[in-house]
Amino acid sequence: MNLIDAIYTRQSVDRADSISVESQAEFCKREVVDADIKVYTDKGYSGKNVDRPAFQEMLADIEAGKIRRVIVYRLDRISRSVLDFANIIEVFQRHNVDFVSTMEKFDTGTPIGKAMLMIVMIFAQLERETIQLRVLDAYHSRSKRGFYMGGKVPYGFRLIETVIDGVRTKMYEPIPEEVEIAREIFSMYAEPQTSFGDIVRCLEERQVKKRDGNPFSRPRLRDLVVNPVYVKADYRIYEFFKAQGTNIINPPEDFIGTNGAYLYSGDEASKRKTVSLQGHTLVLAPHEGIIDAGTWIKCRSKCLINSRVAKPVKAKATWLAGKIRCAQCGYALSAKTYHCKTKADNRYFLCTHKYNTGSCHFGSLNADFVEDTVFEEMKKKLAEFQTISKQQQESFDLQTIKLKSQIEKIDQEISGLLDKVAQANDSVMNYINIRVTVLDAEKKELYAEIVRLNEGAGQSVEELCGYLDYWGELSISDRITVVDSLIESIYASQQEIKINWKI
Repeated sequence: MNLIDAIYTRQSVDRADSISVESQAEFCKREVVDADIKVYTDKGYSGKNVDRPAFQEMLADIEAGKIRRVIVYRLDRISRSVLDFANIIEVFQRHNVDFVSTMEKFDTGTPIGKAMLMIVMIFAQLERETIQLRVLDAYHSRSKRGFYMGGKVPYGFRLIETVIDGVRTKMYEPIPEEVEIAREIFSMYAEPQTSFGDIVRCLEERQVKKRDGNPFSRPRLRDLVVNPVYVKADYRIYEFFKAQGTNIINPPEDFIGTNGAYLYSGDEASKRKTVSLQGHTLVLAPHEGIIDAGTWIKCRSKCLINSRVAKPVKAKATWLAGKIRCAQCGYALSAKTYHCKTKADNRYFLCTHKYNTGSCHFGSLNADFVEDTVFEEMKKKLAEFQTISKQQQESFDLQTIKLKSQIEKIDQEISGLLDKVAQANDSVMNYINIRVTVLDAEKKELYAEIVRLNEGAGQSVEELCGYLDYWGELSISDRITVVDSLIESIYASQQEIKINWKI
């Protein structure tokens, strides 16, 4: 059987500036003298791998011993991967098949040809990886500037065209009817006892569906409430993500309670964004948020995995569910009710760690005694705030007026500077640009301070005291809501009940 010369041609995209497979074949035929030829052609296939029909057919013919030499127009027609190319050359050598590249003038029939061939392919791989790195750098650069980087559009928004830094891109725009549903979902899940299952059932009863016509599911609701595109990002959001170990691109003064935010997966992040925020990247988005920071943080905190905290969903035995922990091991305390035929039922707090593993030495605490103690401490705490709340509010109002007056003066100065732009020379224009930049930064700081003052005013002390006055008439769910606004955590033992306050 006479061995043949195989000519392999490949063209990934048919463009005016790329050489056709026909032209490649004509160049290769010039290398053939007194030999039979077979042309193998892959049109419309990339060189990133060897999964190409004609190329696989050629390899099969090599394995069958039909080919003595493979000729290509250029090295990258075979593969752009050094590993793939090395494997192919090994196949050629195993079957005594020479390899010729017409443009690079390499012939593996000589030792120097083999060495030079591998060097060229290494540089081809380096070029490919450099291009990939540039694309990745461009992606990170655009994402840090708030550009829309693709992906599924979240419920409640649609895409519209916009321009950022002179570059055309896209941004989110709220869909009013969907936004109202999203706000309801956040509001419901912010309640300590509400679960995703509760929200799914509520939406099903009202026949509320997603954009694709399918009902909401628990995973989709979770994706929704953890997504910062919905939040009105103020300084609380900055502090929240900073505390979680997130890389924040924008400075603190940019968080003025207006814009939503994008959260991108970070290279150093070890866990998914829905599980942990550490190592991921947060950047302010150009669109306006729709959920206040306090509500969003409640929902996001509720979703963060923390096996040491009891889940307050459907708490029936105590209104301290999700707040009270064992002072010895830090695990949650759960309330257990013991029924008695001869006297009233008794409730006790037991350590879940001891109950499950027996490794904690916590005994039991009378639940009525603990609840009465916490209730009295709540009344004392609110009494402290009642005496200063009126003066504090007046102080907040006065400071806010002063800050707004400063912002008004800055706006007047900026307006005066902009009026001079038309007649400004280069040096004056440079001064105007610098001065306006400084004034804009000062405005952002003043707005951020106003947000802090308004947050400092907090929930009405009189309103919370009113809840305590009618405590016996409140449901467990309502009591949990009040406790959640006042208390961060409670550590209890037989010797002491320690309360960590939010206020």
